[in-house]
Amino acid sequence: MHLSTSWYLALSACSSTLFAQPSAGDVLKAARETLGGGKLAAVESLTVSGESANGPLLTDLTLSIQLPDKFLREQTLTMMSGAVPGMQGMNPEAMAALGRPTAVDGLNGEEQWSALRMSPDSQVDIASLGRGVQSQLEARQKDFKRTFTRFLLALLLADRPDFRVEFTYFSEMPEPEGGLADALDGAGPGDFKIRLFIDQKTHLPRMMAYPTGNNITQLWISKYKDEGGVLMPHLLSWMLNGNETERFDIKKVRLNPKFPANKFSK
Repeated sequence: MHLSTSWYLALSACSSTLFAQPSAGDVLKAARETLGGGKLAAVESLTVSGESANGPLLTDLTLSIQLPDKFLREQTLTMMSGAVPGMQGMNPEAMAALGRPTAVDGLNGEEQWSALRMSPDSQVDIASLGRGVQSQLEARQKDFKRTFTRFLLALLLADRPDFRVEFTYFSEMPEPEGGLADALDGAGPGDFKIRLFIDQKTHLPRMMAYPTGNNITQLWISKYKDEGGVLMPHLLSWMLNGNETERFDIKKVRLNPKFPANKFSK
């Protein structure tokens, strides 16, 4: 199912000039209708939670979204299987003393923030973790608005009023397991770029690709399940140079939950 970056680059050279191309608007309309139509459009808030694997880190991950401009990402450490940037010098006893810290990233309108919250069983003071951990929190903020936009597209095929993504039709492309996909090029504020692949037969989003430095990251979207009349993906998998770098196995979905007033505040 997953492909290397070379596949993506090769497909970029494909052309469907021999066939009449649909518009990006038509492709997106069909996809949104397939995902739930009116019920999808009625989603104003969302939580998804499950298990995330990112390099040596295994975490419980919860995403909370209140449209149009509130987003919370909470990652609670469950296991470390190797060295973590900023923590290489910690011995096993010190690592165990950490307990189950939770890294939290929030977007509340224009307010953007990150924090590390220690679990009740932790024997470590946040200040003792040093500059390495603080640098990691700062790094998480740099691309957070774009991260929010990519999650919105992957989960709800939506964007935000203050971060519109305009799509144009790029090409018809073969899929790795057979069939064809419509590739749409998206452009947003600044240099935000994304390519979205939507299966022609099922009308479901399959993958999005976007630049990360000099590389192309692929975000594969799969395992759709009906959640209250809305088809929601239950597996997100990030690929770089043919290797999976991160995966999010979604175990629970809640549509239109009611959040406390201070949910997205630091």
